[in-house]
Amino acid sequence: MSLRHGTPSWVPPVALALVLLVMWAATAALADSAVYPGPVEALDSLRADIGSSRLQQSVLDTARVLLLSYGAAIAIGSVAGMLLGLSAFWSSATLPVVYALNSIPKIVLYPIFLLFLGIGDFSRGSFAFVSGVLPMFLIMVEATASVSRLHLKMAASLNMSRISLMRRIIVPSVLPSFAAGMRLCFGLTLIGLLLAEMFSSSTGLGYELLRNLSLARVENIMGQVVLIGVLALVPTLALQQLEVRIRNRYEVTT
Repeated sequence: MSLRHGTPSWVPPVALALVLLVMWAATAALADSAVYPGPVEALDSLRADIGSSRLQQSVLDTARVLLLSYGAAIAIGSVAGMLLGLSAFWSSATLPVVYALNSIPKIVLYPIFLLFLGIGDFSRGSFAFVSGVLPMFLIMVEATASVSRLHLKMAASLNMSRISLMRRIIVPSVLPSFAAGMRLCFGLTLIGLLLAEMFSSSTGLGYELLRNLSLARVENIMGQVVLIGVLALVPTLALQQLEVRIRNRYEVTT
């Protein structure tokens, strides 16, 4: 649950964030430019924006769609990945195609989402879902395919049912990879959602960023970047703590 010498695992990322904040303040002071605000100006603008019902609604809309998209990506990606990973034939046949799809920049595919799904929560949520589900699927396929062959042979010799095989061997073996996938999938789903909101939405944090960019509100842009960073950092740290706990419990025994 902690790093060496008893340092909690959340300390390094928080310390790095503080160092970046100090560097930002120093470079802004040296630049002394109206187009490069420092953290004080950015936080002042953010404080004013947070008081508006417009930004509050955008934060709620982004959080709502993110929660649904992320949950679906985790559930579908993990289950489909484990099931496919159990078959060497289908894994070898499917993985090259999925890797090729995952290597395509997702933003170039967004017009297809707009064409078939239109503008709204469903299209931006679907795009966020696809941004997260493919990496989650690939992680789980690889994790399931790497389960100890010895354990699988022992299960076969005991005539273990598929349900027992999944519950006693497969799931405990892939849990560390599942936890890592949850952490990675969160960031990718958030990025996909923000991109979708920037291009085809009338609400959400991505839309607010693009709106401030069109109005040349640099302080507001930087303030909202800080807000997005905080909103992303807190769940990421929580998922990192969960990953450490799972690894400490299952990696030794599996």
